[in-house]
Amino acid sequence: MDNIASLVLYCFIRRKVSEKASIEFLMIRKQDNFTFPPTKLRPGEGLYPALVRPMEEDLGLPPQSYYPENELGMIPNEGESPRYPGLTKQWYLYPVDVSLTPEVASSLEADGEESVWWTLDEILHNAREPNVRAIAKSILQRSPELQETVHTRPSMDALASHWAACNNGGVRHVKVEEIRGILGAGNRAFNLRVADPYLPYQRQGLGFTWSFFTPKDTQDVHVHGLPAVEIYGVIEGRLQVWHKPMTERGVRTWRCVTLEAGDWLELEALNCHLAFWITPQGLGTVIKAAGSGELAGVGKIGVAGKTICKDCNVARQCHMHPRMLQALEEYSKPFDQRDYNKISALASEIELP
Repeated sequence: MDNIASLVLYCFIRRKVSEKASIEFLMIRKQDNFTFPPTKLRPGEGLYPALVRPMEEDLGLPPQSYYPENELGMIPNEGESPRYPGLTKQWYLYPVDVSLTPEVASSLEADGEESVWWTLDEILHNAREPNVRAIAKSILQRSPELQETVHTRPSMDALASHWAACNNGGVRHVKVEEIRGILGAGNRAFNLRVADPYLPYQRQGLGFTWSFFTPKDTQDVHVHGLPAVEIYGVIEGRLQVWHKPMTERGVRTWRCVTLEAGDWLELEALNCHLAFWITPQGLGTVIKAAGSGELAGVGKIGVAGKTICKDCNVARQCHMHPRMLQALEEYSKPFDQRDYNKISALASEIELP
């Protein structure tokens, strides 16, 4: 491909100055023409090393202030360059949507001699580069969502993928500030290892899964089939776990334990359980070891990763404890709508050993 065409990376950095304003794209001056921040990809070069040139060398941004969010569809283009009239060339245009940290984004807001902010209409009206015009037309036709919302800060997936790119060897080191930053940008667990990786920063579990989680995650009552063991570790905050063997009948067979920072809890297979945070701040880790017959996801007991109550084989032969139901009702709400005073009060009233 390199012998017949140029493969060029173009970066989308977007902003919206007010609720009613149109979304604008950052354009920089390159060879007397304004363009999306570009760089020609080198043979065998990955995305993160390539981004250094437009982000750090051209825009002067510091490392770890910009994060690729989405790689958009490749755009083939052929035409004359304004720099070489009469000479046609073939390109493969590789647009990538990039988010910035809020501090860096605010430093780029003003127009200048070397950079401007243009809407798509302004790009189509003002741009001379055929590749830039082709990209703008492609956005209108293929990526209309880019005109609907902007990134106010890097997403959880972008932060986690960046961490994975910096830890691509046989030893991966995840620091506590990185864990907090990644989890703080999302509302689900940070799954480092799973049976079937479904995100670019994950690795195959090789018989176990490993993740970190916070109170932002939603929880449910579920049971893991054989063979599986799940281990909860509390790094900070207070976590309450309700549990009972699936084989035991009767609402009073449920037991409850509260974990403090530094505590661990091991759950054997076929123990129904609900784990939820008593405090609005919390950080925990989960390790689940599974046999070769278990897959990730939700499914029947003994076949898939976990089975929640509504899908359980014995769902109509089992009932949750009233205190457990009250806590689950509050915890099922979005994080910012939960009443943690109520959750804490419910947790403190429990009399079960």
